Amino acid sequence: MAKALMTAVLCAITLQLAAGTAHCAAGKAVAIAVYVSGDVKVKHAGAEGPVLLKVGDDLFLEDSVETGSDGKASLALIYGAELRINENSVLEFVPGKGLGLVSLNAGQVWTRILHKRTLLEIRTPAAVCSIRGTETDIEQRQRLTVKVYEGHVDVKNTAGTVTLKAGEITRVVGIAAPPARPVKMGEHDAGQWQVGVTSEDIYKFLEKLQNGGGPAALDLTVGKSGKAGKDVRIRLKKKEAGK
Repeated sequence: MAKALMTAVLCAITLQLAAGTAHCAAGKAVAIAVYVSGDVKVKHAGAEGPVLLKVGDDLFLEDSVETGSDGKASLALIYGAELRINENSVLEFVPGKGLGLVSLNAGQVWTRILHKRTLLEIRTPAAVCSIRGTETDIEQRQRLTVKVYEGHVDVKNTAGTVTLKAGEITRVVGIAAPPARPVKMGEHDAGQWQVGVTSEDIYKFLEKLQNGGGPAALDLTVGKSGKAGKDVRIRLKKKEAGK
């Protein structure tokens, strides 16, 4: 009877956790969607194809996000930053050591650091942008354009490195070309697309993300052949990294 009870419990857990179970092997979520508008899809690592991204969805390493021609999204990152994504963008969360890493394959993102100790890197085909305590706009189209609104950013590739301060802009035409010398942004350089692409509850989402998200326990009713049975509460122990 004990074996049958355990089997029923495991089946119930499988049904209730559903899609979340597929990410157990991926470890802890690294981001959570706090705002979604228009066509925004996520392809989870190991999944056959993309699905629509919804507010409250967790994102894991090696997941990728793609926005359509009318799509915008905002993500709270566990590293302590907000990432706003413009239309026609493709990005992926990649493994890093000691800091947040995002690969921007194409498109445009705006970052806001929410914690002064946060280090964030945005990798693009043209250069790597190392962001420290700043608000910045990074756009990778035919060339890379980096604008800094607050703080500073290092932009580097194999051909050179430049450091941008607040109010400065640089461009990179390709991986073989060094980043251009930073210059002061003109009155038409400052973007407005990121305004409103966020949530007033972003800190609540971030707290949920940093606490691991998901239920601390599952309330199940276990019985025979669908009949009413005993109520069972199973506490879910968070899996520690590396175990």
